[in-house]
Amino acid sequence: MPDFLHTIDMGDSPRTSTDDLEWEEAVFTPVSPTEDARTIEHRTRTKPWLLGMLILSVLILVGRLGWLQLGQGLELRALADGNRLRERVLLAPRGEIVDRYGEVLARSAPSFRLLVVPFDVPKGQLSDRLTELGGVLRLDTAALAEVAKTINPKSVEPVTLVSSLTKDQAILFETRAAEFPGFLVQAVPVREYTNSFVFAHVLGITGSIGTADGYLNNPLYSPQDVVGKNGLEDSYESILKGANGRDLVEVDAAGTVVKNLGQLPSSPGATLHTTLDKQLQEVLYKQFADKPSMKGAAVALDPKTGAVLALVSFPSFDSNAFARGMSSAEYRALLSDTRLPLFNRVIGAQLPPGSTVKPMVSVAALQEGVVTDRTVIYDRGKITVPNQFNPAIGYDFVGWKRDGLGPMTVRSAIASSSDIYFYVVGGGYPGTGVEGLGIERLSAYYRKFNLGKPTGIDLPGEKPGVVADPAWKAAFYKSDPILGKWYLGDTYHVAIGQGDMLTTPLQVAEWTATIANNGVGMRPHVLGKAENQQGVTVAEFKPEVLIPKMADDSVISVVQQGMRQTVLAGSARQFQTLPISSAGKTGTAQFDNNASEHAWYTSYAPYEDPQIVLTVLVEGGGEGHAVAGPIAKEVLKWWAEHRYKK
Repeated sequence: MPDFLHTIDMGDSPRTSTDDLEWEEAVFTPVSPTEDARTIEHRTRTKPWLLGMLILSVLILVGRLGWLQLGQGLELRALADGNRLRERVLLAPRGEIVDRYGEVLARSAPSFRLLVVPFDVPKGQLSDRLTELGGVLRLDTAALAEVAKTINPKSVEPVTLVSSLTKDQAILFETRAAEFPGFLVQAVPVREYTNSFVFAHVLGITGSIGTADGYLNNPLYSPQDVVGKNGLEDSYESILKGANGRDLVEVDAAGTVVKNLGQLPSSPGATLHTTLDKQLQEVLYKQFADKPSMKGAAVALDPKTGAVLALVSFPSFDSNAFARGMSSAEYRALLSDTRLPLFNRVIGAQLPPGSTVKPMVSVAALQEGVVTDRTVIYDRGKITVPNQFNPAIGYDFVGWKRDGLGPMTVRSAIASSSDIYFYVVGGGYPGTGVEGLGIERLSAYYRKFNLGKPTGIDLPGEKPGVVADPAWKAAFYKSDPILGKWYLGDTYHVAIGQGDMLTTPLQVAEWTATIANNGVGMRPHVLGKAENQQGVTVAEFKPEVLIPKMADDSVISVVQQGMRQTVLAGSARQFQTLPISSAGKTGTAQFDNNASEHAWYTSYAPYEDPQIVLTVLVEGGGEGHAVAGPIAKEVLKWWAEHRYKK
């Protein structure tokens, strides 16, 4: 029986509970003897009820403690530890990207990022604190408010609020960090491009992981990582990506670090050694930048290996702005720019190539025996094709020189860019004694030169172009059998790189390189090799044949001679003043209902031992020899003076 219950003697001499008190106590007790007796009697009657309640309470308490300890002990312990221990990611620096001479094109530089751990922010205050902090650091509060809408306030995972703070902003935050529980500034490596506009399209950009990237469920990645979004940064993401480290810390209720419990350092990514020539790329880019209204592209290849020496698309953009963190207004401005600065024209612009195709058509005609190198076709400036249903109606197909170029052989036709010669070679014409290749053989040779499909360059976003033939046209105009019909005029147009034929600047460079390399085309590539931090090669590109030997040496030699005559006596005589020999082909491709012209020039040098192929496109620029030619000339001049035999 509990000791706080009184024991009452019920013998012959009843006494009240005050009988044993000293008199002073009896005098000062507030309960009369009669009331005390009633109280004792009441307590005696209610004793079993109190005892039952006490026992029941004890049983409930013990049961609850047992459930918490045994049933939920592990879960609650994990939750408590999770709130107390935090594993912070130490982001690894991305590997450097360097040119063929070791010149740095992209590196990782220190930067600062503003994060928030939502769970550590006082309940219901996240939005208000974001607004207040935005004012302190002079951030875009509207953008922060949008981010706040996506945050789960119960999450203990850090959320990136601003990907790039200035050093002054980071210092200012640290001085007032105690006012903003749950917020922190993290030192992170950020991408830095040494000449961002010049290399933007070939190197690409980096950005925060998005749902479309496919890395969110990859254990090697953290939600705080940046990944390659385009260019080499995207193609070689797994090589450039380093190994993140871990930092285990203990935090208090406000999320403040109170103890560092250990660290696993991060490891940088591998260094990407490219085939690019930094100085050559800068010289090529400058030719466009000096005429800022220009739109175009240029690419330089090593014809013997397929190595990309330079790749320029203009206009360009500041890739460092993406690395630092671009505002939504800045990004919208880039997207709305009608000159398409984000578009890589070298691999993505599908345009009529114009007369640059004539060396390919010559290869096909010679190899198939349609003409020999002595066959003469007279260029009178025009040929007329009668309507097959009404011979009284004729269709004129004119050359660029309306009064004609006179008698043409294959060499002079390439050099002077005779449209009439290649109309006849492509589709035939009565009275010439030349039956023509016909569209089936012509399109087959275009495909042998790998047209109509990507080259497989190690850059994302390459387009295949279009090889137009009867099957393609019927499929394209399947709802209109009249438009879907193939005509002789279609063959004529395709034979001079017009009509529905479309190629990219890279494809033009590729077939030029194939002819320069004696009929063998090598797959273009930008990667040389990649080395980890210990100097071990982890990836290497081996030269790969893209276009197998596709014509006799004698055939290729005749076409090479025709391209050389383009410089010696044809449409590219301005190149005679170069300190090295070269061969080339001009191109002027009409578009927009023949109202405008794309300017092309494709070339290689030296003629006797080709080491560089250079193709230049100026969109809507006019005639190839007058617009694209001068750009190529300046670049080849620099290359001859600074790279040839160096």
